[in-house]
Amino acid sequence: MTAALGWLVGVVDVAQFLPQARRTHRRRHDPVAMGGLSVWTWAIATVQGAAWIVYGFANELWAIAIPNLVITPVCALILLARLRHAGPPARPV
Repeated sequence: MTAALGWLVGVVDVAQFLPQARRTHRRRHDPVAMGGLSVWTWAIATVQGAAWIVYGFANELWAIAIPNLVITPVCALILLARLRHAGPPARPV
């Protein structure tokens, strides 16, 4: 039961990043849209995913390591798209 719950959480964890990844990919050439993405948020998410990969493999926790093998590159690609295709960050009105 615990293993199944771990894998379910892993699937949900991956799924939470997919809508943003899809939207980022569609709007990657729109500087205004890309400027709305937080560099810090996606940098932290990328580092966090990498840390979970290391932790999961070090402790043989596959339900942690394997989903983060998907999440981390997705976060890194969102971050790279933001850095590459955006103007300055959006300013609050």
